[in-house]
Amino acid sequence: MKKLLASLLVFSSLTCAGCFFQTEKQEDTQFMMDTIVTITTTGNNTDGLKAATNDAFHLFQTIANQTDPYTQQGPEDLYAVNQSAGQGPHKASPYLMDILSQVRPMGNRDLDLTLGPVIQVWNAHKETKTVPSEGEIAQALAKTGPEKYTVDTAANTVTLAPGTQLDLGAVAKGYAVEQAADLLSRDKRVKTALINAGGNIKVLGTKEDGSPWKIGVQDSRNPQKIIGTLAVKDGTAIATSGDYQRYYEVDGKRYHHILDPRTGWPAWHARSVTVVTRSAFWADYYSTLLFVLPEDQAMALVENNPNLEMLYVDLDGNTYLSSGLKDIYTPEK
Repeated sequence: MKKLLASLLVFSSLTCAGCFFQTEKQEDTQFMMDTIVTITTTGNNTDGLKAATNDAFHLFQTIANQTDPYTQQGPEDLYAVNQSAGQGPHKASPYLMDILSQVRPMGNRDLDLTLGPVIQVWNAHKETKTVPSEGEIAQALAKTGPEKYTVDTAANTVTLAPGTQLDLGAVAKGYAVEQAADLLSRDKRVKTALINAGGNIKVLGTKEDGSPWKIGVQDSRNPQKIIGTLAVKDGTAIATSGDYQRYYEVDGKRYHHILDPRTGWPAWHARSVTVVTRSAFWADYYSTLLFVLPEDQAMALVENNPNLEMLYVDLDGNTYLSSGLKDIYTPEK
């Protein structure tokens, strides 16, 4: 099982000092999907906020269950789908099907949901603080690739090639954040909300004093510091992928959990990549994908997509901003 992914981002208070009318604030935290999930809301009634937050957590847990590759949850969830590899089409649960039907058409070799066999190799070696052999990685990598699974949206089925194992660690938390945010955005008991699932963040609503949401980006080499602050508005999603939350070292070399699907080895181009967009699902997706790429390739991809912005920190600690972040990012002095 993956280790705890602690929050990568910090945020400012939701409440407004000196506002004309009283606004209640509710904050709840639960451990889900191997990370700390915090939902902070404001509104006029504490009981209503508690109920709304509980609804969001219930939805979050449902998605967590349907996308868990390690524990048997139900006959149509990810664990069951993985067990059916090589046996033909298998019915998939609704949220699992929704994720796969959105990612599968992308067909991107730089983000591959079939990395399960390679991840299992690295998880085993992490326990013993050893490094896999080239042969182990090659053998596992042969079972991966976008062509190793198909999705039939009409029949709600997934078909896996023999030995293929799906792992949705690159997108599941972001998807859950987006779904929970959508639920809260339609709940009239909630005025503003901030969902933070291990650094996958979505903000909802406008603060009463009119100021932007302030999101601090953590220093990848010092968890007590931030490298800068993003000032964002209602509906913004932010996700950070980094080499500093789940890793181990052998002979001074850091082996982290974000793997390059082309090689099966950790991607060694960046310390962290923060993506700013509108969907928490796609923020999670692209923060992982862009982390695998060198800075110039990552920036070219972002600048060609008007819906994406990025803060890229390379291995030497140099920071690169996409053009759309220059007016909303303030570096820490």
